[in-house]
Amino acid sequence: MIDSKHLLELHEIQEAERMAQRVAVIDMGSNSFRLVVFEYVPGVSFKEVDEVRENPRLSEGMAEMPVMRQSAIDRGVRAAQIYAAYCRASGIDDIICVGTSAIRDAENRSRFLQRVQDEAGLAVRVLSGEEEAYYAYLAAANSMTLRDGLVLNLGGGSLEIVRVEDRRSVEATSLPLGAVRMTEAFLTGDPPTSKQIEKLTEHVQTELAQLDWFRGRSGMQMIGQGGTLRLIARLVQKRNDYPLDILHGFEVADAQIESVRKELAKLSVSARTKLAGMKPDRADISLGGLIVMQEAMHVAGFDKMTICVQGLREGLFYERFLGDGAAKNVTPLLEDVRRESVMNLAHNYRYQEHHAQHIAMLTLSMFDQIPQAFSACKEGDRELLWAASILHDIGMTIDYHDHHKHGAYLILNDALPGFSQPEVALIALMVRYHRKGNPTLDEFAPLFEHEDEHRLLQMAALLRLAEQLDRSRDGAARAIELRMTADSAIIKVTFRGDEQVLVWAAQNHRDVFEQAFGMPLEIVAVPET
Repeated sequence: MIDSKHLLELHEIQEAERMAQRVAVIDMGSNSFRLVVFEYVPGVSFKEVDEVRENPRLSEGMAEMPVMRQSAIDRGVRAAQIYAAYCRASGIDDIICVGTSAIRDAENRSRFLQRVQDEAGLAVRVLSGEEEAYYAYLAAANSMTLRDGLVLNLGGGSLEIVRVEDRRSVEATSLPLGAVRMTEAFLTGDPPTSKQIEKLTEHVQTELAQLDWFRGRSGMQMIGQGGTLRLIARLVQKRNDYPLDILHGFEVADAQIESVRKELAKLSVSARTKLAGMKPDRADISLGGLIVMQEAMHVAGFDKMTICVQGLREGLFYERFLGDGAAKNVTPLLEDVRRESVMNLAHNYRYQEHHAQHIAMLTLSMFDQIPQAFSACKEGDRELLWAASILHDIGMTIDYHDHHKHGAYLILNDALPGFSQPEVALIALMVRYHRKGNPTLDEFAPLFEHEDEHRLLQMAALLRLAEQLDRSRDGAARAIELRMTADSAIIKVTFRGDEQVLVWAAQNHRDVFEQAFGMPLEIVAVPET
């Protein structure tokens, strides 16, 4: 029999599905075009449900003359026709379509725009450099814990730079330093000569040196966006056998970029395509884009950059999702990126709200009562434990059996924007071991120190014990009192109703607590008065 709480949750899920909307965001970039479809419940949750990518390379030849070639226009119009047909076939009539650097700079842009309107039925909004920078900033600010720093978005035709202070954009500009543009203008050899590389380096340094506000200081982050940046990060990960297949939040150091730069510089375009992690359609512009970004790091004074996989398209979506506050002069920002990231994933996989929230209460109650002398945890781990508690059962969407493994997979593939990659791994591992198994760092051990294994073990033990205390999902365990001495621990569970299941289940899983804290555990049930 389904109880009233579960019926309410089912009703809420059905209501959310009824309210779900879809929007297609079309980004007509200088190098590539992308159509991304977002499904969302306004102000509640969202997810990307499809992506179509074409590579018209509109900016081809524009380093010589600010005019789109006829062949590039034809390729762009054809891509627009495909996107329009996709939207019609998918029943999507809410379409945001924008053009960036190549269209903005082309003297014959009106010809391209008219053809797209006539032949594809799409009205293209051409963004100014400042608008393009603004949407890149929205994406970074809503997907990372960025408070103060610099956001750099590298496209095929331009580089957008935003200076952020206290989460707000305070300076922004767009420079003609795109990967395609710089490659065509300077790196004409295959492979390029050292003289060509030197001239490009000097050009980038000169352009950036004119921005007196483009300087880092202590506590600031540098965030990098764009396909070329994602490619650089992927190349670094492959070269170093990185244990996570996640780009968002990955920190790439100047020394790592320099190593990739030296390798790309000596290879022909054909040889580059054979590198692990290389995308063939970016092989020719990979070095040019890398040089632009590395020199930007040098000029601004940063020795590392954090990759943000979100960009212009997501920025445009956030404006829609959070409400366009332009008329009220309100920037559409998530209040707490980390919390919203967890709740977004929970909603997308139909988490059982009452059970998850109850598990979070039980888990955090135990966590808060552990004396410092017995704890291996670090500052901030309470939030990670909360996240794992909320997400521990999302794998049930796939299947009950092995749902702990499914849940860990879903977390790792979502990457939980706002959390660092080691934090994402810890949350996924807590979910992975919330039912059974010996908690271990597994293949993610290279991301951690040796003592972090004990840290994981303690948090996973608390989550598993809390799960067993609500094994019947009836909320019978109302409160927990945890007492620990040098040689023993006792958990007093205040319950309402029937305590048999919770006591039985917790007794069967107390061994992981005993292993984590090195002492025997006694569980006592006390009726609520």
